[in-house]
Amino acid sequence: MERLKRLLRSVPLERNDLEVIVVDDCSPDQAVLDSVRTRWPRVRWLSTPENAGAGVARNVGLDAAQGQWLVFADSDDEFLPGAFDTFDQVLRPDDELVYFLADAVQEADGTPSVRSERMNELVMAYATSPSDATLHKLCMQHVVPWAKVYSRAFIESHGLRFDPVRHGEDVAFNVLAAVQAGRIRAEAIPVYRVYQRVGSLTTDTSADDLLARLAVLGRLNDRLRDLGFSERMHAASYLARVVRFGPFAWLRVLRLMVRHEMVAPTLSRLRPREILRFLLRFNRDRRELESMRDV
Repeated sequence: MERLKRLLRSVPLERNDLEVIVVDDCSPDQAVLDSVRTRWPRVRWLSTPENAGAGVARNVGLDAAQGQWLVFADSDDEFLPGAFDTFDQVLRPDDELVYFLADAVQEADGTPSVRSERMNELVMAYATSPSDATLHKLCMQHVVPWAKVYSRAFIESHGLRFDPVRHGEDVAFNVLAAVQAGRIRAEAIPVYRVYQRVGSLTTDTSADDLLARLAVLGRLNDRLRDLGFSERMHAASYLARVVRFGPFAWLRVLRLMVRHEMVAPTLSRLRPREILRFLLRFNRDRRELESMRDV
């Protein structure tokens, strides 16, 4: 609960124009959670019917939200000082989706983390050099809900909800929102801090996790096709990462790629520069996780 307290301390709860919703995904220690509820009575406390993961919890919050804007946070992260003042200053009435930057640190010792690096690169590229190419990458590759603001009216008008799965629940929501938004902007201003820690879902690197996340991309491709969009998610990184799990897992990846129209977009990404860029980023991530486990 200390992480949740850290998050709540970063939100200006004294403001009357903010609606703050916390959704409990059936935490086992309700007595400790009750003490947090008592300390923050202005928060609207909701719960999922059963433990079902972040996607279901976010949907509970979405269904209850009444404000003009939607801002998501994971319970183990926090907003940076002045984040909500930034939102006040830069958001425009006709915005549908606005991207911002995020800091990333290792929770164990506060040293910098690479966790937000790729998302920040996408935001900076579009903010500094707006073009069809940088916008396309931003829409298709910025697949996390933090460090961005959505118009609630826009989300509701398209019936967007998070997938009720354990891994990759936010990918489809973010891509489908981006490709359908008519008014997108990117602001090169940090508003959020994401923490890297051992044991979180983002550090799960098992074969089952890898395949579950790829299946999410496959179903997203099906939905993009059904909506009439030509864009498709690719599986280049999955081909590289699955090698260490052996030929059976590699074949399962290949079957998913064929079933969900990922072969062509994946082949288009298999260029030497793209492969080198992925390997460098993958090695940085791996070294960071290994150093965290050694602490």
